Amino acid sequence: MISFDSSILLSYYQARAGVTGAAASGTNTSSGAKAVVPTAPWLSGSTPPASDLVRSALNGRKFVDEAASATTLKGASGDYKKLFATYQALNTLSALATRAGEKGVTDGEVSRLQTALMKGLGEISGYVQNLSLDQARLTTGAVMTTDKSTVGVPKATYTYTTDTIYSGQMDDEVPQFQGSVSFNVAVKSFGVSSNVAMDLSEMGSTPRTMSNVVSYMNNKLKDAGFRTTISLQRTTGEERTVQVAGKPVTLPATGDDFALKINGDSVEQLTFSAPTTAPAVYVTTKAGNPDPDKDTTTDDAVYETTLTKYSTAGTGGGAGAGAPGGKVFTETLQGTISGVRKSVTGADGSIYMLADVDTAVDGKTDLDGQVIKGQSDVALLKYDSAGHLLYARTLGATDEASGLSLAVADDGGVAVAGSVTGRLAGAVNGPINSGDTATTSDSFVTRYDAMGDEQWTVRRGGLQDDEATALAFGADGVLYVGGRSKSDLPGSTGTDPSGGWDAYLSAFATDANGQPKALFTQKFGTTENDSVSDIVVNGSQVIVGSKENGEAMLRSFDVATSVVTENVTQLDQYGAYQSVPVTYTKTATATAGATRDLGSLKGGDLVGLKIDGGQLYVGGYTANNLMSINGATTAPSGGMDAFVGRMSLDISNNSADALTYYGGTGDDTVTGFDVKNGTAWLVGSAGANLDGQTTVGNKDGYVAQVNVGTGAVDWSQRLTGKDGYATPTSVAVASSGASALDLFGLPAGTMDYTQSDRITSATAARAGDTFQIRTRERGALTTIKIEANDTLETLADKIKRASGFRAKVEIGSSGDSRVLKISPASNTSTIEIVAGKGGTDVLTSLGLAGGVVRATKTDGGKTVSADGNGPVYGLQLPPELDLTTDAGRKNANVVITRALSQIRTAYREISDAALGVKSDTGKTSGKTGGTVPAYLTNQISNYQAALNRLTGGG
Repeated sequence: MISFDSSILLSYYQARAGVTGAAASGTNTSSGAKAVVPTAPWLSGSTPPASDLVRSALNGRKFVDEAASATTLKGASGDYKKLFATYQALNTLSALATRAGEKGVTDGEVSRLQTALMKGLGEISGYVQNLSLDQARLTTGAVMTTDKSTVGVPKATYTYTTDTIYSGQMDDEVPQFQGSVSFNVAVKSFGVSSNVAMDLSEMGSTPRTMSNVVSYMNNKLKDAGFRTTISLQRTTGEERTVQVAGKPVTLPATGDDFALKINGDSVEQLTFSAPTTAPAVYVTTKAGNPDPDKDTTTDDAVYETTLTKYSTAGTGGGAGAGAPGGKVFTETLQGTISGVRKSVTGADGSIYMLADVDTAVDGKTDLDGQVIKGQSDVALLKYDSAGHLLYARTLGATDEASGLSLAVADDGGVAVAGSVTGRLAGAVNGPINSGDTATTSDSFVTRYDAMGDEQWTVRRGGLQDDEATALAFGADGVLYVGGRSKSDLPGSTGTDPSGGWDAYLSAFATDANGQPKALFTQKFGTTENDSVSDIVVNGSQVIVGSKENGEAMLRSFDVATSVVTENVTQLDQYGAYQSVPVTYTKTATATAGATRDLGSLKGGDLVGLKIDGGQLYVGGYTANNLMSINGATTAPSGGMDAFVGRMSLDISNNSADALTYYGGTGDDTVTGFDVKNGTAWLVGSAGANLDGQTTVGNKDGYVAQVNVGTGAVDWSQRLTGKDGYATPTSVAVASSGASALDLFGLPAGTMDYTQSDRITSATAARAGDTFQIRTRERGALTTIKIEANDTLETLADKIKRASGFRAKVEIGSSGDSRVLKISPASNTSTIEIVAGKGGTDVLTSLGLAGGVVRATKTDGGKTVSADGNGPVYGLQLPPELDLTTDAGRKNANVVITRALSQIRTAYREISDAALGVKSDTGKTSGKTGGTVPAYLTNQISNYQAALNRLTGGG
């Protein structure tokens, strides 16, 4: 047997760990004092089982308990007690998240776990924010030298790039440029407008290639004395790989992609038009297999939403140039869009869409840079006639919201309406009996100006569920709102049907101070379920289309309004206050007039009302072959059929009635309806043998153009989509939206480069959202509130003032956006940024990270805080986590595990500093005494056991 002194090897390992023999024994050789480093709960095995932690949390026990580890902390620094208490609280959060993901957990238990988790997050955040450590600092957020927002406000850009308009070779003659092709460009510069005619016939015998056409247009602009130019954007084609006999084969590229780029400036305003136009039809479609694995218990459907533009003049660009129904483009909308509810064309030729957005769609969490706060939200989207997104506006609900109706005023103002559950910051006339965390749904209405800036949001609710389902603008600026409610709404009058769902009609105006004013709310309906489908306005007449106990009903109301002018004090462009006269609608009363029962829908629905050519049009679908509308021009086909009725605006007069059915031998539905120039357009789900067209996919949709007067189908097309499933969800028609401009990928109307600079427009932030800052540990928190008119400049000023100018706040650039950047004003400045309270947090919406922002320096090869106040550890805990979805649980586990790791790091580094253990740079803190931490004691014990086996020791 080989024998040697094991203490030699033990001393070697202690030296490797930076611990002297005196330190290992728990004494300090320099002073004789004892440095107590307690064993951490994750090393000692003292952590309670996860099941016990879950049980305690669900029973309402405190998450943070400093006394829990008191028996092991005798003589130790108070820092350990606080670290261990934070660790145990985080460990309880981890147990809750793990339990929520286990098999067999009911939805009810998940809900209780979610409630306990949110309580624990709040408790931990409050504890850490008021925590003081001797040797370090904790923050609930991150640790940074600069906090730069990832969400910004769009820059002013003066360029426009079209989609690909031709694929091929540079010297190809482009087919769509042949023949008679022309359009006009009006250029307004310093208040003077000039028109430039782009007529390709002026090119003579010059081949109409992409480059030649671009040269021609640039010469025309230059000759007219303008600075705007057009450039050719070329994308090199790529090789393609196909499978041949089971083997990949690479094929050469078929050609390059070509697009146009308009290079404008801030001085010249461009307006595009064409001498010959035709109606354009915009159709939104939701496509995707609803059950790909054929298991109804799984939610595995993946959908995509598209916007398609059709020209009723065909693809040739001019009237009569081709067969009706020529497709101009198809755009796939952003992944977070779960579906489009309604689309409407504006007077400027643009297309507005109301969409539902969902974080579960395509794994994305934002729409055009705007963060989706809750499980679902509402989005207003505005596209130009070429399919380019001009702006997106999310409602900003923190829980769930659904968009149900959309209206566009003649002046470009927009309104959206629907239902919301949970908190909605900035809404006025709030629910009378519903709180921010209520599970009942409330009606909401939001009004925007022509720039897409929110003017106001109204939220109204009763004791039970209600929702706004229809909107219409009156000529006097009054906004009419229809919907349904299970209980009385504030200020409602009229009959009390006392059914399950009762229909209502409301009106709102904007008062002298720019705030919403409720004018009236009138209930109507039957003792059964009733709802409002649509509203149209004809002067003082308001016609409501409703479904009442399964019947299609029309109700006419006469609305009398009183208009007043008041002087209000406003800031002018120079920052001075002045008195300005403002005219607005002060009161309105609605008097019920004629009603008309159109007959039972027999399981169908009333989809929409339109006024066109001084007549009223009604669209929907029904299994009733005897609707109470005279003058049927076509007969029903059997099953469920679409129908369009035309009648007098005096709904009691049926002498001008006309009715046409549209359908096949199967069931056909209507999901979108529009009328222009006496022609109706319908979209919906197609049954068998619809219009004699063969089934294309597993479940098809359709778009049809119907002449109501004759019953003739002028044009129709079956639609299919992803995986052979397609459901058109809306249709909107622009009377002159199709023209030769489509051949060039250019938008009709005035090209507006400007974007709103409001934070509430460019991001998901809402007026009333908040965050907090402070400039010293445990110092008072100052709340910063987002106002409706805040810009990045005004917000930067608020932050600087709230920090006592210890924060340096700059506005920088990131891609096409302007963003906020916060850093210390000096090396001794430290700024802590904390999430807003009570569900008002705006940090996520702004793309800012909560936490400590401080300057750093290098000390002994190690990066440390420049203020000399010790290390800072960031838990990076958000104000909310979600345990109700798989993705949410996965994220919660990652977040909590990261926070636990930070506590362990803080413990290790504090104990190492107390004992003089070497850092990563090989330097020591100057101390050699104290108690060996548990992780080193355990390692040394393992070495000692190995030596005993080698030497035969006991």
